[in-house]
Amino acid sequence: MKRMLIPILALAAACRPEAKLDESQEYFVGRGVAAHAIASTKLHGKGSELEQYVTLVGHTVALESNRPEVFKGWSFGILESQDMNAFCAPSGFVFITTGLLRALQNEDELAGVLAHEVAHVCLRHPEIAAAAAAEKSGAMEFAQELSGLASFVGGIAGAAGKSDVAKYSQVAKDAAPAFGKALTELNNSLQAGYGRDEELAADVLGADFMSRPGVGYNPQALADFVGRLPKKPQGAYATHPGMEDRVQKLNEAIKKLGRKAATDPARTERFKKMTASLGQ
Repeated sequence: MKRMLIPILALAAACRPEAKLDESQEYFVGRGVAAHAIASTKLHGKGSELEQYVTLVGHTVALESNRPEVFKGWSFGILESQDMNAFCAPSGFVFITTGLLRALQNEDELAGVLAHEVAHVCLRHPEIAAAAAAEKSGAMEFAQELSGLASFVGGIAGAAGKSDVAKYSQVAKDAAPAFGKALTELNNSLQAGYGRDEELAADVLGADFMSRPGVGYNPQALADFVGRLPKKPQGAYATHPGMEDRVQKLNEAIKKLGRKAATDPARTERFKKMTASLGQ
């Protein structure tokens, strides 16, 4: 895992922000972020009914999105935290905290939050953040050598000589501190969210995903939840758009979609049953 993550972050640093990693590169970056998040927090109820429920809702939205297939599939997890947060990593790793789950009122709001994160992945926002984190942490200086390391690791089953193994092992060892810093920087960046334009774009696309005919959730539920958030984001969320402006633009987008779906009481009861163990 570590040997793969180092060269892939180098490739992310070497790309321009609008450039795309290939799917396997994106996956290993995302897997690294997911491992970092799990190590620094605690997974809530791994394999529990609640995790299965969140995963089912997430897949319902993701499979009808603009990117139904990602390398090794979409992954949804719950983190034990009082903070109200949801975030995604490259290649479809999506997390939601217990604090945010407690703040939601129904399944449609849950679908809206997950659709927002799925939209970020479809818009390649985590991938762009990976490139920025690698560059900020000093990973750029290793990009050329580690691109070679990526090729080496990819073909490690081939007839690589012992001198090559020694050479690239030393490169990886020398670069490890920079890429450890890059991974921390990326994890922090993804959990804090994105800038104004990215958040608004994910709102609009998320409302679309959650209300598509194959899904059928009420897009207004996302606007309802956003409307209950603090009006002026602070701290790590200072880059987010103000909530009044955000709700207005989201409502305008929902109106343009022209999709009206009621919040099904049966889904709401299911949500309450599944989240009852969290308490208030």
